[in-house]
Amino acid sequence: MNKTGLLTLAAAAAAFTLLAILFLDQPLAEFIRASGCEDLALFRQGTALLDLVTGKEVSKFLPGSALIGVGLALVAVARSRPQGVSLLFIGLVQFLSTLACGVSKILFSRLRPYELLDSGAWDQAWWAEGNSFPSGHLGFYLGLFLPLACLFPRWRWPLLTVPLFIALARVGVNDHFLSDVAASTSMVALIALGAGTAMRRLPTIPPLPGSK
Repeated sequence: MNKTGLLTLAAAAAAFTLLAILFLDQPLAEFIRASGCEDLALFRQGTALLDLVTGKEVSKFLPGSALIGVGLALVAVARSRPQGVSLLFIGLVQFLSTLACGVSKILFSRLRPYELLDSGAWDQAWWAEGNSFPSGHLGFYLGLFLPLACLFPRWRWPLLTVPLFIALARVGVNDHFLSDVAASTSMVALIALGAGTAMRRLPTIPPLPGSK
């Protein structure tokens, strides 16, 4: 995925976020509740397994911090500098995406779908000591796999199946609204675009595919 692709993804996801907030979030959450899918084992157990494998259960900042640390060590050695730069790019995007989603949760304090379905107070969804918007889970996983898709465009669709599953799972169990995952997508795409643009200004940094 190149710069144009990242910018397009960010803009489309931002537009869809607004659309979902206005028209889609509540009807979809109500449909999921009525369908009885909130406790679907595939979504809950699949998410738990991925959290365990990636180290998210230990700390949501663990993968990004580890990748940044290893990347810096490799950059210090001339022969391994290209590999180190790639790891730095992945680590920075993952770390910053996780951080940005966490800070945004505090700023917007949106209640989760299941909380609003239980209370029925749909007019009190925002700035209500919630932590739904944006999706931290998707920020974590897309922050890890989107930069990988940028570096290995031939494998982008297999790589992006993991964050796609997380997005479906978080919405599918009514832990997040559709707009929550769309907002995370836009944020991560912008962070990846910014990190890639900043890093390629250094002489040792390979540009993202398609960059000039």
